[in-house]
Amino acid sequence: MNYSFKSCEDYFKFYKNDSLIKVSDKNPLLAINLQHAELILIDLKKKKVKTDPFSVLGLSMFASSLDKKQVNEIIGILLKDLDFDPVLFRFFDDKKLLKLMNQKYDPFIKNFNKKFNMKLTLIEDFKKNVNCVTNKDQFKKFILKLNNFNLTIFFKLSSISNSVILSYFFLMKKIDTPEFFKLINLENKYQQNLWGYVDEQKKIDEDSLTTLKKISFFFKSVN
Repeated sequence: MNYSFKSCEDYFKFYKNDSLIKVSDKNPLLAINLQHAELILIDLKKKKVKTDPFSVLGLSMFASSLDKKQVNEIIGILLKDLDFDPVLFRFFDDKKLLKLMNQKYDPFIKNFNKKFNMKLTLIEDFKKNVNCVTNKDQFKKFILKLNNFNLTIFFKLSSISNSVILSYFFLMKKIDTPEFFKLINLENKYQQNLWGYVDEQKKIDEDSLTTLKKISFFFKSVN
């Protein structure tokens, strides 16, 4: 079985025995640059990688398959999830935890609000969350400008971390993978220091970090 790719306008397309590889009825498998194309080609020749949704091939297939309707659905999810971003949560009685969250998260919230002219507020009571009525037009315009590969990265990161805000700063290369992992697990780590670190949670954290590293590798390959 022979796999190959060819340059076509701004992308690279892939072929299996000279037949175009498609990820949907209308969409071919695409790569955005030569390095990305070569990594996909390596994955195509590995049977096990094809089942991994977070491999370069798996994420590329997801990105290549996105149509206008699916892109709009992802944008809707991101905008909705932003209203309840975990970095905004502050309804805790533990003053040490609140202080830690304020120290680590507040600068990101402030910079995010400033960047997109938004007024996201801290969530201290579910009944008083007014973030759903905050104007998100500038943020939506930013998302619309992303190509499907970076949109995929943004969406997958926010799905894993539940934080649109931290995922944005990762996408802007303001946070690396280790720091991102620490930030999204800030409360968990705090509780572990108090009550201990069980083997089950350790396995979950290891799997999560492995997935983040795969997404990070994909991010570097398409940018």
